[in-house]
Amino acid sequence: MKTNRCCLLVMCVLIPMGCRSILIDRTDQHIRALIESHQYSGLGFASDASVGAETGKLDGDRQMYQFSPNPLNADLPSPFDRKPDVEVSPPEEAAAKPAADGPEEDADEAASDMIETDELMSPRVFSDEQMARAQVFGLDDALAYAMRHGRDFQNAKEDLYLAALALSLERHLWTPQFSAIVQANYTDFGEDAVLDRALSTTAEVAVTQQLPLGGTVTARVIHSMVREISELVSRGEGGQFILEAEIPLLRGAGRVAYESRYDAERALVYAVRTYERFRRTFLVSIARDFFDLQRLKAAIANTYRSYLDRHRDWFQAEFKHRMGRSLFISEAPRARTNFRDTEAALVSAKARYESSLDRFKIRLGMAVVDILDVVDQEKDESAQAVDRLLVAISEEDAVDLAVKFRLDLLNNADRVDDVRRGVVIAKNQILPDLGLSGGVTFDSDPDQLRSANLRDERAQWEGQVRFQMDDRKRERNAYRSALIDVRRAERSHREFLDSVRADVRRALRGVRQQSDLRRILAANFGENEIRLEGARARFNLGQSTNQEVVDAENDVLSAANQLAAAIASYRVAILEFRRDTGTLRVSDSGQWALPDKLARPAEVEGVEP
Repeated sequence: MKTNRCCLLVMCVLIPMGCRSILIDRTDQHIRALIESHQYSGLGFASDASVGAETGKLDGDRQMYQFSPNPLNADLPSPFDRKPDVEVSPPEEAAAKPAADGPEEDADEAASDMIETDELMSPRVFSDEQMARAQVFGLDDALAYAMRHGRDFQNAKEDLYLAALALSLERHLWTPQFSAIVQANYTDFGEDAVLDRALSTTAEVAVTQQLPLGGTVTARVIHSMVREISELVSRGEGGQFILEAEIPLLRGAGRVAYESRYDAERALVYAVRTYERFRRTFLVSIARDFFDLQRLKAAIANTYRSYLDRHRDWFQAEFKHRMGRSLFISEAPRARTNFRDTEAALVSAKARYESSLDRFKIRLGMAVVDILDVVDQEKDESAQAVDRLLVAISEEDAVDLAVKFRLDLLNNADRVDDVRRGVVIAKNQILPDLGLSGGVTFDSDPDQLRSANLRDERAQWEGQVRFQMDDRKRERNAYRSALIDVRRAERSHREFLDSVRADVRRALRGVRQQSDLRRILAANFGENEIRLEGARARFNLGQSTNQEVVDAENDVLSAANQLAAAIASYRVAILEFRRDTGTLRVSDSGQWALPDKLARPAEVEGVEP
């Protein structure tokens, strides 16, 4: 008894595990191999398209079956439920109030005290405790993380998986389809009947095969039995073997019968290309956001350097004012105002960086509460590697590359053939219905209670030729409409081809433009630094006011930020050029890869060629 209980417990554990393996794991294994085979045939290489492991278990949320889920209490938590303790005075009353205790301090003396007592702001965005648990990403780290956790990226993988599932089903439908039916009927007869109570059973097993050129072949085995319950005696038992076939000869015959298979196979090729195209576009957009974060971080550093310089200028202006060496009385207040403006700009730069980080974390699939920082622009080797992706190529050669390698263009061209097949199908539908059907049935001997006793002499043969021709107005119009669809598809493809050529030309111009801007802005930054040094020297010698220094500092800060933006835009332009020519390759680890590093293995197991 104890052994039986143990066996029952083991079965209760193993059966669900076996179902999970059959329903999920084996499906994933087959679909993964199916996708890889189409990636190799459609792309020449394969990239990771796994949607991740699945247990099949749903989260235990009881709210799922509540009529009114997640009830909300209208009371606010503390301290949001407290009323203000202090009433704010109207502006006119506030202006009428006396100043703080003591006489009003001299403005120059107060400013001087502020210089001596104020603590300078820090350029750091995060505290030491936050940086201890922060993730610091270079470009390759961001790309790899986005490919593992990005929500949009996961959606694209699942779209590809669903397309492979559809093909898996379509392939299955063109294999022998088995079915089985078992039916039992209980009958209580009247007093005058021969039988008292009887149990009649019927079992049928069938297999059906679709033919690639149209039609089906079906084989069925039927077993029937009548058994008297009261005496446990079989009163009747018999069997049948039936072989049937239906074959069209005109309408629905030929390659048009295999259209669903053509459509599903090509649909997965399109899905593979669409996924890879999305993968490249998505990673370029991630890189664009990452470069923008580096630009914002560089803006913080640039603003902080200006902040320190203007703090020093303020100190010097106050010192000259006290020593009576200022040319104008407004120099110290102007220096103080300039310093405060830069201080406010530094606060705003940090806020912009943190807000952009939060948006970037959402795109990566990272929790917003996690601490993330990016490597500085001039220190990120993976970002600098983008510069090496630019190759010397003429505009004509770049356009030719795009025509050959652009995956969306290949899909668009192949879909023209799909529309052309639609013309063949529409033309076939105009034909009359002419089909052959027939079958043979073998019955068992009714005098023997054996269902397997099939007799050749009891075989029944049946054949039929069916011809039907009715109004074909609808089909004729559909055929003409299909021809129009072909012309439209061809025009659309030519337009798309021109748009691809225009994209490549625009991308190449963008690279050249950003390269020139980067060079011009780098020279401009150097010239403004020289101008700032001269302005400070003249101010220290008393030959000019600090207005010239303020203007030069503003120009240096602006030039530094423009240069950081130009570097980011230049790298984005390179990636967009590689994307638009179809030559961008990114490994699953987030690094720029060459085609030879994505070579096809010897074979892919588990997928038919």
